[in-house]
Amino acid sequence: MNIKIVLTAFVLVAAAPSVFAQQPATQAKPPAAAAKRFALINSGVLQEQIGEYKAKIDELNRRYEPQVKGLQDQADRINALETTIKSQSNVLTPARVAEMTEQLAQMKREYQRKAEDLQAEGERTKNQALEPVKKKMGAFMQDFAAKRGIAVMIDLAAAFESNNIIWYDTRVDVTQEFVAEYNKANPSAGHTAAPAKP
Repeated sequence: MNIKIVLTAFVLVAAAPSVFAQQPATQAKPPAAAAKRFALINSGVLQEQIGEYKAKIDELNRRYEPQVKGLQDQADRINALETTIKSQSNVLTPARVAEMTEQLAQMKREYQRKAEDLQAEGERTKNQALEPVKKKMGAFMQDFAAKRGIAVMIDLAAAFESNNIIWYDTRVDVTQEFVAEYNKANPSAGHTAAPAKP
């Protein structure tokens, strides 16, 4: 069997010159592709410095501030009751400790339910509010990349979070350039984005 494989390989190698000889000598080479590069962009910075995005986040924070404050007040009451139970369990009757413990458990369940409901509603509202901005940013990013010959754009924040970046040359980070161009092309009413850093 080894002889058959070697013989087949020999026939292929021997036939190769005749195959190459049959090709025209002046075969046109494909045109050289334009130089493409990759770039890094930090999505965490975009969320903080893109005026339009930040304005939407600020609006959502103002909208949900009363509910968040209500949850914080409820958490403070839970913590106060826990502290009371721990510090006074030696002086209170077992029946009173049991009653307070049941009250604490009920407060925690209510807090958990309200927190989960608020989280779900907040996520839903945030996604609805930010979807148009994200689409607009995505289209702008494609145009931004095309104008600069960028073939691959890597999210620096995600790469750091997943430990996929060991080192990078800051010259390939186009975050501030993107922020400046996007904010110039899409000024946000009522919000001034943080100035772009060099």
